[in-house]
Amino acid sequence: MKRESTHLKILQLLKQDFGQPISGTTLASLCGLSRTSIWKHVQNLKLLGYEITSHPKEGYRLTGLPDALIAEEIVPELHTSWAGRHLHHFAQIGSTNEVAMELALRGAPHGTVVIAEEQTQGKGRLSRSWISSPRLGIYASLVLRTPLPLMEAHHATSVAAVALSEVLITIWTLPARIKWPNDILVNGRKIAGILTELQSDQDYTRFLVIGVGINVNHQPRDLEGPFRYPATSVALECGRTTNRKDLLVQFLARFENQYDLYLQEGFSAFLPRMELLSAVLGKRIRVLVGNREIRGRAAAFSPEGGLRVWDESGNEETIWAGDITRLEGME
Repeated sequence: MKRESTHLKILQLLKQDFGQPISGTTLASLCGLSRTSIWKHVQNLKLLGYEITSHPKEGYRLTGLPDALIAEEIVPELHTSWAGRHLHHFAQIGSTNEVAMELALRGAPHGTVVIAEEQTQGKGRLSRSWISSPRLGIYASLVLRTPLPLMEAHHATSVAAVALSEVLITIWTLPARIKWPNDILVNGRKIAGILTELQSDQDYTRFLVIGVGINVNHQPRDLEGPFRYPATSVALECGRTTNRKDLLVQFLARFENQYDLYLQEGFSAFLPRMELLSAVLGKRIRVLVGNREIRGRAAAFSPEGGLRVWDESGNEETIWAGDITRLEGME
């Protein structure tokens, strides 16, 4: 923790006069360290991707920032009490959810975030693969330690979906919609997905891990593959490259606010927005529930977040988990 706080202080001082030199003596005095210690910290910052030049007479000069979602860049920008305050960054790992689950089992605190620049085994629901192109997207997992009844654990997915959709709408002016229960669409194309996993004791969760994958700066060539749904990215929809750090910081702040609201007021506070943001309500859909297929019209959400479907025989059924595909020819 001391090393991280020292890194942050040195960075803050370098950023205050971005592109201008600051002497090693000044840095050492302000940080309470020796000039040798300052030099070692600067070398470590360079390894993280910071572009820092040095001159015997002028000192150190910060000339470029890394395109990496590291704690040194994220934590100072956070407007949260708990979300992201403990952040683990990896250049490449198999799956952020798997690492977050391991950390949670070892006692990682509420709000811990695991983030990777690239996943080699990124996954979505039903064990499907997720494109995790290096340094193009946000691949993050968040540990939640608030005990929830097992029957209500899926609420966390809905809260995350609403929070992310509202960030894309309000900050990036994208017409984001939720394909229940866990996909975010923009103009009918998948831009993000959410995967929730958990450990439980009897009827309550011990912890949940909310995995979020967002296509941020992907180009068409980065989204090619045999995927079930057409994909898009924030950059493709906005027509410009997007700062991944800004999007992550905005999402964590919005999610913390909305998750705390959910704990205080219950799931009913989210139903109106889920309905407003839904990509499926009122549409004819096909739902795969295990080996069973249901065809019908998505009618409404139940008070607890299940999807009510009128099937082709006129019967209503509430679905709590399934794979939804819009029928061919549907607008």
